[in-house]
Amino acid sequence: MRPVTRVVAPIRTQVQDILKSMIVDGQLLPGDRLIERDLCERFGVSRPLLREALRQLEAEGLVSSLPNGGVHVKVMTLDEAQEVYAVRSFLEAGAAKLVAETGSASVIEELGHHTKAVEDALETDDPLALRRAKNNFYEALQAACGNATLAEMLRIVHGRIQLLRSVTLGDPVRRRAAVHEIRAIYDAIANRDGAEAHRLSLIHIENASAAMHGAWHKQHGEAVMLN
Repeated sequence: MRPVTRVVAPIRTQVQDILKSMIVDGQLLPGDRLIERDLCERFGVSRPLLREALRQLEAEGLVSSLPNGGVHVKVMTLDEAQEVYAVRSFLEAGAAKLVAETGSASVIEELGHHTKAVEDALETDDPLALRRAKNNFYEALQAACGNATLAEMLRIVHGRIQLLRSVTLGDPVRRRAAVHEIRAIYDAIANRDGAEAHRLSLIHIENASAAMHGAWHKQHGEAVMLN
């Protein structure tokens, strides 16, 4: 866990971003408890400041307050997970369509670089590298859509999706299929085919949701919580 650097960004924002990146990278997993005393010592910040950062992460759906006090990385129910994927399908497919139809040549070229990086990460057989490469692709897609409100909403949704990535990327067959789907989405965008980019994005997200659902039942049967 890296120390906080006192730069222009507010210290609270730095703490919030570091914790979020640890969730995104899978260093903090659903159910992991966040001990205030330990975090304050590691970051060199006050408890009130840390609590402000945790409150913001809770507002984004990434952490939850425990009934007996304290905070842990959010554990989704299956219903919550399915709702997140449903919202993602509306937003991300729309973003892909926008990029295909209105994105500049330079942003589409950049998206192509991120697509290649996803493919390269797959061949390294490094789940963390693939996770980061995929996140970079989705962030580039959000930024390229030209709609700031849509991009912000997608950013929040993708933050919650990170809580499920350890499940959906656990299957090597699904990992490879997901990369092929991302390539197909990008090719449709590069061909300026908005309808096809939209269709392929819906398929990609439906497949991710199905993989999550199947893995959840395999791991937990009829249990209530998704870990």
